[in-house]
Parts: sequence; C-alpha cells; structure tokens
Amino acid sequence: MEHDSSRTGYHQPQPASAGHNFRSFAEDAEEQWDDDIIEESTHTTHPRIKLIWAQAYDQDGRPGAIGLQGQMPWHLREDMKHFKDCTITHPVIMGRRTWESLDPKFRPLKNRDNYVISRNPEFTALGAIVMPSLDEAIDLASEPAIPDDGVRRDEIWIIGGGQLYAEALQFADEIYITDIDARVQADTYAPDMQAHIERGLFTEEILRDWTAPEDPTSGIARYRIRVLKHA
Repeated sequence: MEHDSSRTGYHQPQPASAGHNFRSFAEDAEEQWDDDIIEESTHTTHPRIKLIWAQAYDQDGRPGAIGLQGQMPWHLREDMKHFKDCTITHPVIMGRRTWESLDPKFRPLKNRDNYVISRNPEFTALGAIVMPSLDEAIDLASEPAIPDDGVRRDEIWIIGGGQLYAEALQFADEIYITDIDARVQADTYAPDMQAHIERGLFTEEILRDWTAPEDPTSGIARYRIRVLKHA
C-alpha cells in the first residue's frame, strides 16, 4: 500500500451516530459522547496508523485475550474513556464481526468515519463505508472530504478484531494496549507483541502504570495502559 500525495480522489463520508466495538461499551459511553464537539480538522495524505485494543489472559494463561463470541469478557470504564479519547474525530477501521458486535442503535461510532472490511460484495453496513481490503480502506480514509466534515485524518485507528490487528501490524506506527490483570474465557486474540519488542521493532512506553479500577465490583484487580511505537 502506498500513500501517494498525488492522488486526487475524494469521498463524502457517511453520517455517524454513536457506539464502540462492543455493546456494553456503547451503552455506558453514550452519555459521555453526546457533548463531544469537533473543533478542528487536519487533512493529510500521510496519516499515522494506530491500533488500539484491551487484552487479558485466557484461562490457560495465554496473553492477548481480547474477546469471547464477539464481546469483551470484562467491563472497564477507564478503558472505554481511553478508547473514546484516542479515536474521537478520527477515521476508524474494523472488521465485519467487530461491526456486527455493536448494538445497532449505537452504530456507527459517533464523530468518526467508520470503515468496515468485508470481502462479501453484498455486505452492507448502514452509516459506514464497506471496503474489500485494509489497504483500500486506509487509502480512502486518508483522503479529505469535500466539504470539510471536521474529521481529522492525520490518524487512522484500527479497532479490531484479531485478524485485522494481525494484518495491520505491517502498517502500524503506534499500538495502544490496555493490559488487564485477569483470566477470562476467550476465543479471539490480539497479536503477541513481546517478540516484536524484544527484536527492537517496537519501543514501549507506559502511559498509565498498574492501577486498580475505580469500580471495585469490576472483577479486575488492576490494569495499565501502554503504547508501542514503531522503531
């Protein structure tokens, strides 16, 4: 994939309303997002590609557990706010299953261009733009809208699921990971980034060190947030 500054194509984004890649997130965050105001717009043909996920351990101790039957097997309000703060006003790209995990009344994600990857030419996603490949979605998401819609295209966020994260690693400038100190049932996993760190392909920065959630009934002992930056 090339981000060619000589391209002249434009797109008119579909309207957006609200949501997240899992139902409980959307329901809890809806009120927070109602008052969001888009204040600036940045257009660029060379956006930074950023991935974001939360991960725990599965029952066997394997790291990178991110989902079970299309849902997050935990509830962490602080991670919801972190996701919203990172992605608001930017394009987001997700796989079909991630899109379908959203409650229909909360999708697409508010104040973001929503792109859904599906190789099925008959698949539709109301309020989102369906693209056949990640490369093409990134290229289209990079192009400015006419008239200006306030979406900032200096960053494009990949928000799931597991297969799309693995495919997007080749493009990733930064990866934002919320580590959750818990064992959960899981059938979906994020890429194991430790080997990439040890090989010097990514550097690691702790944004928020291990801390307990504000909600003592969350069932989560502690969590942390870190960012991996492509070296």
